[in-house]
Amino acid sequence: MTDIICLSGICVLVVGMGRFILDRIGIRSVSLGQDVIISAGTGLGVLSYSVFILGIFQCLFPVVLYILLGIYAAFSLSGWLILRRSWLNLRTLNKKDNRLSFSDICISVILGISLLGALLFVLTPAIGNDALTYHLAVPKLFLEHHGFFFIPGNIFSHYPLNSEMLFLIALVLRGDILAKGIHFAMAMFTLGALWQFTRDYISETASFPLILLIFFTIPSVFMNAHMAYNDMTLTFYTFLAVYTFMNWFSQKGSRWIILCGLFSGLAMATKYAALLVPLLGCLGILCAFHRETHYRKMFYVLGIYALCVAVFGSPFYIKNWVMSGNPLYPFFYKIFGGKGWSTDQARYYDFFLQNLGMGRGLWDYVLLPWNLSFHAKMHSPQFDGIMGPVFILTLPFALGMRKIATGAKVGMIYCLFTFIFWASSAQQIRYLIPIFPFLAVMTGYTLDYYRKNRIVHTLLAMFITLSLVFNGYYIVKDFIKIRPFSFVAGTEDRDAYLNRLIPSYAMFRYVNTRLPKDTKIFFIYMKNQGYLCDRPYYSDSMFESYTIQNILAKSATPKDVYLALKKTGFTHMLYDINYITGKISTFSDQEKSLFLDFQKRYLKLLKIEKRKYYLFALP
Repeated sequence: MTDIICLSGICVLVVGMGRFILDRIGIRSVSLGQDVIISAGTGLGVLSYSVFILGIFQCLFPVVLYILLGIYAAFSLSGWLILRRSWLNLRTLNKKDNRLSFSDICISVILGISLLGALLFVLTPAIGNDALTYHLAVPKLFLEHHGFFFIPGNIFSHYPLNSEMLFLIALVLRGDILAKGIHFAMAMFTLGALWQFTRDYISETASFPLILLIFFTIPSVFMNAHMAYNDMTLTFYTFLAVYTFMNWFSQKGSRWIILCGLFSGLAMATKYAALLVPLLGCLGILCAFHRETHYRKMFYVLGIYALCVAVFGSPFYIKNWVMSGNPLYPFFYKIFGGKGWSTDQARYYDFFLQNLGMGRGLWDYVLLPWNLSFHAKMHSPQFDGIMGPVFILTLPFALGMRKIATGAKVGMIYCLFTFIFWASSAQQIRYLIPIFPFLAVMTGYTLDYYRKNRIVHTLLAMFITLSLVFNGYYIVKDFIKIRPFSFVAGTEDRDAYLNRLIPSYAMFRYVNTRLPKDTKIFFIYMKNQGYLCDRPYYSDSMFESYTIQNILAKSATPKDVYLALKKTGFTHMLYDINYITGKISTFSDQEKSLFLDFQKRYLKLLKIEKRKYYLFALP
């Protein structure tokens, strides 16, 4: 309940603060829902960048963050008073019929059950590998050092970290469950934006609950929404960028292009994949002026947009440049280089990313939509996620539509360019989540378009229903595997829950409770789950044996290995034996022999867990 209260308080704070800021720059929304959603996006951006500034000046202390939240609470109160007055005025202007049909009521009940199920997942400790590796591990380290610093070995600590700044606040207030809640709130704000965007720019007769259900029950969306990741944050900001672009396009108010630039910049600051968003924004502005001869006005609008994108998108890239020498760290190593990275690691990483999916040949690209829909697998190189067949089954019907709303056209253009960019880069389904809201809108819009054609409408409804059942199977399967209710109900404590779902947790628990605080541990193939470790550690974030294999390659004797490790200050070594001497080891026979000889002569065994995790002291 405390986590829920804190999460609700943060949501109230950012909406009020966002409304306060928007009122100062003179932006008024034409609908109540739009007002809340855009205010939330603005407030979240201000809050995350406030933490960023504190990190730059090494001021990340809990007391400073509490003072910051207190100041913003005062602004938020003022914003809510403004919002209340706006609601009273807008209520008289928006007297639309909001009654739902019986089928929409049934769909809303299913959606509500899905949201409740996701909330149960949210209220459990974090177990997502990326969350434990960097979404939570990196903010935890920044808090311990009271600001930004170069984290050796963890390349992900130099990704754009806009979302992680909000997680940092969550770690101060409550912990990882609240961080998961913030990411879940992003999903809820996205659903609200999806609802309002459909009403404003697509169709007022389409089934809004169905559109929301289609989006949220995509297995990769559902599973991502309840983890402390950043994909829902990216989805929310990119959706708002398109939404505010449509507001500018329909109203031609320069203030809306400022917001479009703001949200495009926040998307850039969340994930490298969003670097395409500003390019599409510029393209959209150019297309909007293609029939006009007012070039001065066009360049004026482009300049405002580009300036806002630069102001709100570039700080994390500048930070990376200063701290690592590469604004796009660790990518483009041949051009920029990068501290703590090497040519071999860059080559291996590019090779790894290019091997995600099901091939990069011409025929593979032709079959890509089909393979995405029917052959994707969770936790697998085959797209590492599940999208389901709903979009590919409705695509032929969408192609038969003659008149399409402008908002749908803009959304589909965004989806097309984003999909092409995604197909040429890392083919993981969760990187596609930002286009799913628009595809869900198009699916609901297509069903509504054919409502007068009974045969086509029935066939399309059947395809959508079967797709939802397909998605539901994976959601239920995940629910049975994780069993969140046992923790939420209090019948299972945190340690038991984590020990059940994270094989290495008992070893981390031992490290945290039994080893001295000045310990420095060298991890080898422990999946980089540094958030679970309360002692200083080092781990290669990619190719987890890279450092030890380099040491072995440069060493002629076990003593050389020992001296190299002691020189770096390591006091302990923790590894998964399967990756050292097992069948999945990347070590050569010579490296295995040297490592085992070093282990026998210089390491003192402290603990073995589950016959695979070995902890040694390095005297």
